[in-house]
Amino acid sequence: METELKRVNGKRVLVTGGCGFIGINLVQELLRHGANVTVLDLPDSDWSRIPKKVKRISADIMNRADLKGYTDGIEVIYHLAARTDIDGKSLDAYEVNYEGTKNLIKEADGGSVKRFVFYSTQLVVGLFNETRFIDETEPYRTKTHYGLSKIEGEKVVIAECKKQGFEYTIIRPTSVYGPWGEAPYKAFFQAIKARRYFHIGKANNLVSWVYVKNLVDMTILTSTSKHSANEIYFGNDFHPYTMREIVNTVAGYYKVQISTIPNIVITPIAYILGIGKAVGLNVPIYPFRLKNIKANYCYDIQKSVLAGYRPRYELGDGIQETLDWYEQHGQF
Repeated sequence: METELKRVNGKRVLVTGGCGFIGINLVQELLRHGANVTVLDLPDSDWSRIPKKVKRISADIMNRADLKGYTDGIEVIYHLAARTDIDGKSLDAYEVNYEGTKNLIKEADGGSVKRFVFYSTQLVVGLFNETRFIDETEPYRTKTHYGLSKIEGEKVVIAECKKQGFEYTIIRPTSVYGPWGEAPYKAFFQAIKARRYFHIGKANNLVSWVYVKNLVDMTILTSTSKHSANEIYFGNDFHPYTMREIVNTVAGYYKVQISTIPNIVITPIAYILGIGKAVGLNVPIYPFRLKNIKANYCYDIQKSVLAGYRPRYELGDGIQETLDWYEQHGQF
């Protein structure tokens, strides 16, 4: 796959949201493979993490005038800029995810852009506690305003790219962890290190995680492949893991033992603490979080494998690199 990743060598690319967790990992890998990288992000982003050789654009994609001329000469746009939390109370709160995307595509109209890579989310098809493998043909369905905003974003990309005459590739990352990562997995790893995490019941639910470097590899691979033009991919590791397997891998790094709490004990505790959550208190467990911890969600990557994707990192490798990075950078 290394040969295929080199196809980006010499290409002029734009990464929106490049100061973020996934963005900075993508920027670093694009540079390693010889791309000429420009990053566009908000003025108040953490620009200190962007390498000096990268061109920087401070702009808001909600203001099309801010974007004037910035896509000139760009061949591939990696559009990661978005609001990604699930706290918004309405679809309008996530307007940047579809209207901002439309602004960016319209600004690229008639220029040099050949491919528009849009970062969506697994939540466009929701988390519905199923062990079957969900693929890209799954109908849209979601329970969050964030998920709905990304559905609207996907529709914008498909319609506008067709109208403007360039190709798109849509990536739907699953649960992403790795260097530079923040919520929710940084706190999750910290809790395990501090012996504040417990297995809940059998903890044998299957979840599709992805190490950020695997996700970045898949992104670069599909962005330059003619077979990936106008296609949608889920971004995850080769196979799902059980929650117990993930937790035990982190615990093994820190050489701690993880105890088990029966479901019959933790469930009423979560509902009681949920009252505190509702009034704004910071609580370790509440019904929504408990449900997510116990949920099954599995996504099929056969389509990306057929496109040449081969995840380089197994779970143990990804966890090792991630925790090494957190420790070396004084994050814990």
